[in-house]
Amino acid sequence: MFLKRFSGVVATIILSCGSTAIAQTTNNNLYIQVGSDSNGEPIILDLASIKGTEYIILQKHDDGMAQTNLRASCGQHRLVSTRLSIYNSTGKLTRDDKTKREISLKLGTPEANSMEIVCRGSEVRGGKRR
Repeated sequence: MFLKRFSGVVATIILSCGSTAIAQTTNNNLYIQVGSDSNGEPIILDLASIKGTEYIILQKHDDGMAQTNLRASCGQHRLVSTRLSIYNSTGKLTRDDKTKREISLKLGTPEANSMEIVCRGSEVRGGKRR
C-alpha cells in the first residue's frame, strides 16, 4: 500500500554530503527518498509540500503511514518537528500530535538530507544562488 503511492518515474540524485536520494513522480507530485528507517523502508520528502522552509516527510508506520511536518531554520542549522500524524492502512487519521520538538541533526540522516534539499531550494528561490 505505502510503496504503491510512490510508484512512477525514478531518478537518482546525489546529495553534496555523499548520500543518494531516489526521486519518484506520481500524479504530478514529486517525492524524493531521503533515507530509510531501521527496517529499510524508505523515508520520503514530499516536494509538493514545501512552503518556504516548511515541508513534510513520509514513512511507513505499521500497515499505514506517518507524516511529519517540519520547519527548518537554515541559517541556524536547526530543524523543528511541528506535527506528527499517523494514518492506518485505509488512510484514516489515528494519531495527530502537534507538539513542537527540535530534532538533533546528524549528517546523512533523513532529517538532515531533507533539510539540505529544502534549504538549498530556499536559497535558489530567494535569489542567493544562480
